[in-house]
Amino acid sequence: IQYLSSLPFDGFAVGGSLGKDRQEMAELLEYVMPLLPKDRPNHVLGIADTESIESTVAFGCDTFDSAYPTRVARHGTLFTTEGAIHLKLARFKNDHGPIDPNMETIPYTRAYLHHLLRAKEPLFLTLASLHNMVYMNKLMADIRAKILRDEV
Repeated sequence: IQYLSSLPFDGFAVGGSLGKDRQEMAELLEYVMPLLPKDRPNHVLGIADTESIESTVAFGCDTFDSAYPTRVARHGTLFTTEGAIHLKLARFKNDHGPIDPNMETIPYTRAYLHHLLRAKEPLFLTLASLHNMVYMNKLMADIRAKILRDEV
């Protein structure tokens, strides 16, 4: 890592296998991240679940990428500030509330998205993915605000 850090790269990426579970990933990042330059961005490959992002930012991880938010969206799981919801469940059939009452997102109800999913409408794939990306952008904005307030 010392040699790589001496090269004029714009930033660094950590990826591949990051352990068999979140604990091993945290141990690995706790060891590796202090060795990387702090004046350049450090990117983590393949991590995009809320819990992992929130725990790894404290190690100095700046950016993340993963297909996870859109992959789970296409299968009916939407992220909300109150936890993930699984729109395949029948309880959403008549739930005419917003996807997440605590944040601004796409202007469709849980019942409408439930209908699109159950009817196998291709539009569901786009709307669900879009919502999860809006959620992830809000999550990262909230984390940035915490960093600026020295809370992370």
